[in-house]
Amino acid sequence: MNNRILLLITFMILAGLSCGCLTPGLVGSPPATTPAPVPMQVQPLSLSINATPFRYNPAMSSTIGIRLTPVNTSGVIPPDARFTWETPYGSFYHWGPPDFKVTELGPRYTGTDKPVYWSYFSEHGENYRRPVNITLTVWSSTDRIILTNASLRIGWEDPVGFTALVENSG
Repeated sequence: MNNRILLLITFMILAGLSCGCLTPGLVGSPPATTPAPVPMQVQPLSLSINATPFRYNPAMSSTIGIRLTPVNTSGVIPPDARFTWETPYGSFYHWGPPDFKVTELGPRYTGTDKPVYWSYFSEHGENYRRPVNITLTVWSSTDRIILTNASLRIGWEDPVGFTALVENSG
């Protein structure tokens, strides 16, 4: 019987020690504190559109259109960012390695920060071309908020000509 009581007392002491119930605390030690977070300076996202070549005609054999590349001018582009390109005239295309196959993306295209090309085909009976405003909207696919916008204006060498001219970007 004494062995059982001794064994029970030993077991209870070991259990108390293993869970930390019987270990003495340090007297006068300060409570653990976590440092206050340092406020981060978040710079708003800002983009511009780099366009090359500045003068384009569909008869050019060196390119399929005007290459449009988003350029980050300030801020951080989050990994979930999506890029939506829109044009009222013409269409967007993908063209590049490894096979340099031309893929039409349409007048409204959502993708990543990879470059796209803009080009057009004349419509029968066209006798006047208006300037084209291309817009780029960058938004978060996680919470669907717009992060920034950029635009590019394309004019024409003459209103009935075939040569497009990059007028401005922003």
